[in-house]
Amino acid sequence: MTKHYKNDGLMKFLTIIGALVGLATIILSLAGVGNYGFISPVFVTLTTIVNFIIGLVVVVLTFLAALRPNDPIPFHWLVLFILGILLAIFGAGIIAAILVIIAAIVGLIEDL
Repeated sequence: MTKHYKNDGLMKFLTIIGALVGLATIILSLAGVGNYGFISPVFVTLTTIVNFIIGLVVVVLTFLAALRPNDPIPFHWLVLFILGILLAIFGAGIIAAILVIIAAIVGLIEDL
C-alpha cells in the first residue's frame, strides 16, 4: 500500500531541485571550485574521493525517491528527512539538504 500526499507535487519538486543542487555542488567541489559544501576543495585525497562517491550515491537515491516513488525506496517524509541529513553530511551542501528537509516537513505536516 502506497501513501499519497496531498502536496505530492510540491514534495517531488523540492526533492528533485534539492538533488540537482546537491549534484552540482558535489561535482563543483571535486573540480576544485570553492563552495559551501563540507568537502575541502584544496586537496584531492582519498577522503574526498570517498565522500564524492557516497555523496553521489545519496544524490541518486534522492532522485529515485522523487522520480520513481515506492519502487527502489519509499517516498515517505522520514526517508526524505534522512536523505536530507545524508546530503548535508556527504558534501552535497546545506541548500540541497534544506530543500529536501523542507519536502520532508511538508509530508510530516500532512501526516499529523
